[in-house]
Amino acid sequence: MDASQDSRVGGGIPTSGPGADDDGAAGGQAGIGTLISGLIGDMQDLVRAEVQLAKTELSEDAKKMGVAAGMLVAAAFVGLVGLIFLMLFAMYLLADWLGELWLGALIVAAALFLVAAILASVGRGRLSAASLKPEQTIDSLKEDQQWAKQQINSVKK
Repeated sequence: MDASQDSRVGGGIPTSGPGADDDGAAGGQAGIGTLISGLIGDMQDLVRAEVQLAKTELSEDAKKMGVAAGMLVAAAFVGLVGLIFLMLFAMYLLADWLGELWLGALIVAAALFLVAAILASVGRGRLSAASLKPEQTIDSLKEDQQWAKQQINSVKK
């Protein structure tokens, strides 16, 4: 906390002078006004920090989802190539009726479909594991809410 924030959070309360009671406690509207303005300033700082935390969390999750989506696109591309080879297989099967050429095309198509299935599975797993819910921000906001309640209650007393 820097000196300007320190003066807002209780450091700027006069303990002697025209606004103070005989026992040294702050009195009147000036002391309460200072506490409330300090509290409002602290709450604004907290909100700004929470927004920044949420932005950071969401950008990290968006990057993970982008990679997972890229894997799904790659799976679709490899699946399309596999489909092309499967069609070549059908063509050679009809052309040669059980010749050696079709067997090679079938093996290549099966291997490409296997690769596509693996890529799709990994991509789907990563996509479902990514969460767009900013957990840290939610936890931090709950803590901030408790802190703000405590500050407001202490000003009321």
